[in-house]
Amino acid sequence: MNNNIKNIDIQILLNRFNVKNYDFVISKTKIYLQKNPNIEIFRNLLGLSYQAVGKYAEAKEIFKEGLKYSPMNVSFKNNLAKSYNNLFEYDEAEKLYKEIIENNPNYVAAYLNLGNQKRDLNQFDEAINLYKISLEISPNNPTILYALALAYRAVGNFEDAVNYAAKVIAANEKFTRADLLISRCVTYNESHWHFNQLIKKTQNKNLVNDEDIELCFSLSKAYEDIGNIHKAYDFLKIGNDLRKKKSKYNIQKDLDLIESIISTFKNLSLNEITSNNDTKIIFVLGMPRSGTSLIEQIITSHSKMFGGGELPYMDALVKKNFIDHNEIQRKKLIKNQNNVRLFDSIAHEYLNCTKNLNVNNNIFLDKSLLNFLWVGFINIIFPNAKIIHCFRDPKNNCLSIYKNLFRDGLGFAHNENDLVKFYKAYKDLMTFWKSKKIKNLLNINYENLIEDSENEIKKIIDHCGLDWEEACINFYKNTNPIKTISAAQARKPIYKSSLNIFEEYKDYLKIIDKSF
Repeated sequence: MNNNIKNIDIQILLNRFNVKNYDFVISKTKIYLQKNPNIEIFRNLLGLSYQAVGKYAEAKEIFKEGLKYSPMNVSFKNNLAKSYNNLFEYDEAEKLYKEIIENNPNYVAAYLNLGNQKRDLNQFDEAINLYKISLEISPNNPTILYALALAYRAVGNFEDAVNYAAKVIAANEKFTRADLLISRCVTYNESHWHFNQLIKKTQNKNLVNDEDIELCFSLSKAYEDIGNIHKAYDFLKIGNDLRKKKSKYNIQKDLDLIESIISTFKNLSLNEITSNNDTKIIFVLGMPRSGTSLIEQIITSHSKMFGGGELPYMDALVKKNFIDHNEIQRKKLIKNQNNVRLFDSIAHEYLNCTKNLNVNNNIFLDKSLLNFLWVGFINIIFPNAKIIHCFRDPKNNCLSIYKNLFRDGLGFAHNENDLVKFYKAYKDLMTFWKSKKIKNLLNINYENLIEDSENEIKKIIDHCGLDWEEACINFYKNTNPIKTISAAQARKPIYKSSLNIFEEYKDYLKIIDKSF
């Protein structure tokens, strides 16, 4: 391959990578690397493409192989560390980041990525310190400023969160994620400085893709705050339609998975399949925006509790061991229903993922919402676990989901028909789990929790097997980090304004209104 051809090929690959055509990049770079295994840009593009499609194990091997050819390649080391992090191999990732920093003290990405890892592990003091070091190296860097804004919001310091987000916008007005963050931290009136900035940005014709979407959700929140529901809905509809179009989400894939779960577990006796693991974990689950963050704050206000937040571990382990092409491997589960060693090993792998969270001797809480898919597996893998399912009036729940922009693959959130179909499938699944008499499962109605908070909170704490502590009533004083979009609401005392929110939107969201 001569230099001219090589340069042309590289440019084509870069263009395809930039438009997220990762399958093309993977297939081509694998061919090129067979002939030229030491060409660094091909290897980097292959590894980064694997990361982009969630194949972190493959990416890890690509970068490890690359370091054999180029031992000092800092980009390979940084991307290998990111692969370790996504595989929950946190110790290996941290070791590499620190090695990079030692040898390249001005390499900003290593500080930033290590800070992100610390944030994911709820070690916010360390994360903020790393972000500030990276900011000294690269002042006014929007990505670093935004990371600081996110970190401060998570720990409840909304003033600093807004201040850093404002600095992001000053450095790059098209960084509209910062606008969205501010919108979730403030209550608007017509003279609010940020509301006026948002209005001006609607005239910017250069905003594209996510920028337009984020701006729409920010303006929708602002208009709702000032009482203009018509405009709030207009921007909400535009933003959701753009997000739906961009995501290319197909609801049938999720519906098929839920059907596969029900059909697989239908004739299985969950009380006869079990791990020997006796670890006490509390799983809080339910639909997004159903009150799970509130319940997490209540429980983790207890002195014997540790809140892990929304963790990906159970989802990753179930998919790794029992899901193939979006269906449960029914035969494998039936074949291994008496294989205690298998389920013990999965339990051990899950607990190994949590060891970096500094749980100490406290009882651990996992609040990954969509774990409602895996209630049967949780019952098998952790037979002593307590499961708390939070549910809410479906119209209010669907509206609250529709009003928020999610970044973690909740494709059903951005279309009324998809929302209704997914909610009904979720409800069918939870009805099914109830029929299976899942051990240690408590259902908590959000509206009851708001209306009769003291009795419902006592019921929750009792279900967890904890002695009563007054701190659980004063949950809004809890300093436990909250990394979800509910960060601001869950730090307030119980309020009733969210109970009938759908009434304001019923003339606009007619599909949801007629469906429940």
